[in-house]
Amino acid sequence: MNRLPRRSAGCLFQGAPPRRRPHIIPALHTCQPYGRNGSNEGDEGDEGNGGNSGHDGNDGGHAPAWGQVDTPPILPYTALDVAPRDATIAIMTQSRSADWIIQPRDRDADRRLARELSIHPILAAVLAGRGLGEPSAVEPFLNPSLDALHSPLLLPDMEPAVERVVQALDGHEPILVHGDYDADGVTSAALLVRFLSKLGADVQYFLPHRFNDSYGLSERAVRASAGQAKLIIAVDCGVRDHQTINCARAQDQDVIVVDHHEPGDDLPEALVIDPKRQDSEYPERELAAVGLAFKLASAMCDRLDLPQKSLQRAFLDLVAIGTIADVSPLVGENRVMTAVGLQLLPDTRKVGLQVLLELCELGEPVSARDIAFRIAPRLNAVGRMADATSALELLLTDDETQARRSALHLDSLNRQRQRVQEATFREALEMVEREVDVARDRVVVLARQGWHRGVVGIVASKVLEATGLPTLLLAVEGDAARGSARSIGAFNIAHALGRCEELLDRHGGHSLAAGCELNIDRVAELRDRLNELGRELISDDDLRPAIEIDAEVALAEVDQDLAVQLQALEPCGEGNPEPLLAARDVRVRQSRTVGAAGRHLKLVAEDRGRQIDCIGFGLGDRMAEAPPAARVDLCFVPRMDDFTGLPRLQLQLADIRPRG
Repeated sequence: MNRLPRRSAGCLFQGAPPRRRPHIIPALHTCQPYGRNGSNEGDEGDEGNGGNSGHDGNDGGHAPAWGQVDTPPILPYTALDVAPRDATIAIMTQSRSADWIIQPRDRDADRRLARELSIHPILAAVLAGRGLGEPSAVEPFLNPSLDALHSPLLLPDMEPAVERVVQALDGHEPILVHGDYDADGVTSAALLVRFLSKLGADVQYFLPHRFNDSYGLSERAVRASAGQAKLIIAVDCGVRDHQTINCARAQDQDVIVVDHHEPGDDLPEALVIDPKRQDSEYPERELAAVGLAFKLASAMCDRLDLPQKSLQRAFLDLVAIGTIADVSPLVGENRVMTAVGLQLLPDTRKVGLQVLLELCELGEPVSARDIAFRIAPRLNAVGRMADATSALELLLTDDETQARRSALHLDSLNRQRQRVQEATFREALEMVEREVDVARDRVVVLARQGWHRGVVGIVASKVLEATGLPTLLLAVEGDAARGSARSIGAFNIAHALGRCEELLDRHGGHSLAAGCELNIDRVAELRDRLNELGRELISDDDLRPAIEIDAEVALAEVDQDLAVQLQALEPCGEGNPEPLLAARDVRVRQSRTVGAAGRHLKLVAEDRGRQIDCIGFGLGDRMAEAPPAARVDLCFVPRMDDFTGLPRLQLQLADIRPRG
């Protein structure tokens, strides 16, 4: 096999795709852009293949100064016309006080670590509580380096996959990149399309449509690609799609699967790059699909003698977005790639990302929280409510006018998603009140005609928060019920669905998030079976809400220096949560509710004569627990608030408990 000539390092991966723009397979680009029949499929991530819970924050943002785009409204749904919540529902949606699990402190050890590293003692306590009590472990954690990345060739099937792509490049074979309709799948596809195009490949791309395609690798896309693509790269899907891959092979097509979902007992007849394979020796299992796409590109660079630094500068912005959006653990390689990607993001040369950052009013620096609650919801919304190809083309375009129109389209769909989500949530809580015995049931299973498939996963998360029970919500269309589940640590929902697989047409997922399809006649039996498993596996203690707190502190120890130093823990998220502290027996000087309908709680706390402002988002209904002069325990994250233009210390409350 001939090696491609070495490319110039200076501008190989920077800027927009090449002039000969990659194209969508024409016969497949026929999806209707807006929902029909009150349906949408899946949730954040493709749960049918094992997607994560993902991010869909309720930040609507502000209308950008450069105008609005006319977007046809989604079809009306019955969920939009709901009765107001009654008292029982209101109680269920109140914030719940939780058990506090406080990490014990060794103050002498904290002071020693603080002295050795010249850091705040409380930061030292947080690090020690997370297993980073030695300076040798702290340094690489606080200063993530790309030198710590593992060789991509350690991934199963990586080497033959690279050789197959090189063969396609040498032979000028058309390549189809098949992604997924969530933010991880979109960013993965964007990365591979851009990268392969820069190598001179003839690249086509396809994203499945939630309404017109089932979970995973689309059989209609594969059939339509016959004669148009000799190689299919399925990213963020494919590891369970035996039938569709067999279809591709029957059409004389080779398939490379780049997937991070749990495989079944047998692998498909393809090259499968998946760290969760039983035979995988890769040191880390929890890379997002976009991280694996980057690994494939990295291995290609090694094979072709191309510079890794150019690749990293060009694509780690996409890796950061997809990894955070898919709620992948922000530790190990995910932490390294995400941290560097967030640093690169404000200076991205991708026009679509530049416009999206502007629309979301994000400057420098960009945090993981900014991605989770501003960028990710917009990228996810288009795949929920319409055709995710719009999001992919936003990440591929080099035309600013088109990018602005696309970004506005995503923003509009995100607002529509919020409205449908809230209405569905109200209906779900009404059904919980009528149909669920919260004292006996261990799993909530709700099915309803007219629910929107694109939001049932998010709503399942909210129902879980309200009830504390693992939740499966199913959108019914005719005889079919398709839905998404969210669970707790004690109940692996993917395994539970696997134990009910004879009732299901399709299923898959992770321990905390999964999806399935089944006939409506089997929903009642599925509900009974899941509850049997729940009663077997879930104890009463498992259902008690708990908050894991990094350290107990005196309020006098909390200062601006600490708030600034705690930012070194970023990027925070799954696997590396924001640091939570607890202070006991604090006096409330002032308290009031703020925001729409008094949704948030604002306090002035005092300890030993020192006063600090506190804000509790979503804790307005806990006002009675913190009247002026009350003694309370606070659970909080120290932050620097610059809302007024003058940075000041503020405690963001996670929970509050009255003393005694």
